[in-house]
Amino acid sequence: MILHPRPSPIAATMYQLRDMGVDAIIMHGPSGCCFRTARLLEIDGIRVFTTAMNENDFIFGATEKLKNVIDDVISYLREEDSKEPKNLKSSRLLKIGVVGTCASMIIGEDITGLNEEYGDNELILAVDIHSGLTDNTIGAIRAMESALDVNLISEEEFNRQVELLNKATEVEKAKGMAKKKYLKPTYDDDIDEVIKIFKEKIRNSNSSNSSSDLDNLNNVKSKPVIACVLNAKKETSYLFSHPIVEINKAFKDDAAIINIANLDNSVGFEKVKNDAKNVLSEFKENGITIDYITGGLDEYPITGSKASEILNKLSNSNNIDEIPDIIFVSGVPHALDDKVLSQIKEKNPNAVTVGISDGPRLYYPIKDMFDYGIIELDAHAKVLGKKNIVKSRFGELIKYTFSKE
Repeated sequence: MILHPRPSPIAATMYQLRDMGVDAIIMHGPSGCCFRTARLLEIDGIRVFTTAMNENDFIFGATEKLKNVIDDVISYLREEDSKEPKNLKSSRLLKIGVVGTCASMIIGEDITGLNEEYGDNELILAVDIHSGLTDNTIGAIRAMESALDVNLISEEEFNRQVELLNKATEVEKAKGMAKKKYLKPTYDDDIDEVIKIFKEKIRNSNSSNSSSDLDNLNNVKSKPVIACVLNAKKETSYLFSHPIVEINKAFKDDAAIINIANLDNSVGFEKVKNDAKNVLSEFKENGITIDYITGGLDEYPITGSKASEILNKLSNSNNIDEIPDIIFVSGVPHALDDKVLSQIKEKNPNAVTVGISDGPRLYYPIKDMFDYGIIELDAHAKVLGKKNIVKSRFGELIKYTFSKE
């Protein structure tokens, strides 16, 4: 049993519906249910409504209230469509998610079969869900089961997504926020120490290289090597790409930088593909080359292993100019293979590993795998509604520190 608060399956349902392109989400429960998630999703362009169940509804049920709200939502969306340019027809297919909550599920509200009461131009994705389930990923899986039932997604994509979500759960239980009975939050991290490491490894290394005697020249790198790994979850890539951009810009003349990223823009739902395209575009605008693509933004639970394989290969290279002095992993660093990281450290004891992620309870899990841990607070909230890379605390510190030198 986990004693600290964990992500909600209801919230996971809502985000998965967002990824599948619904126009609106109706929460069948009290108005305060998943309030923060609802507000964040509205920033992302999803309209969220509620049946606002009250004490009477808990006793007598609220099925008719739900149907009335669905009708109101359809009317609202059609009216909004009428304000758009004429090429957006009012008869377009509306996709509306109906999400159960603890209250509606406990009293046995039946939200299945709603599609039978609506026309061909409305698609209702009803998800029977509550927060008493073991893993939050169950919410995302149930959302996709509803989508599969109405042929919104293919069986192939459904199976792919389920495999990824189960793997994400496995990563969290083995190496993330669910690895211990209780993880205390910490708002301190190693950001100052990491800045010092960059100064020592980059600036000092270049100074020592320039003064090396000829006898040792063959054993000295032409430049220190930084391996930057983006292993980010979906839209959080907009923030976790930022430190990598700033590292590339700050040290492009002083270090050999190898960039590894899960930015395959050919896999996932359309939103996920578009997020990858947007990040790749900004890397290109900044003159940054991605040397290795490990997979898509929704494949972060498995792309960590692929990134680990690449890092291991580099660390065992016969070319000294490929062996990383700093390994910097941004996004979901604990999805990397901890055994491979240990092998890299055994092979190259002077190599420094840094993991950066979101959430004060991830600091200690990161420190179990990496030399240093950095936490970006509220990363998810900062990227919702964005279509471009947003500033990170560590990226800004890199920019400020090394632009002054």
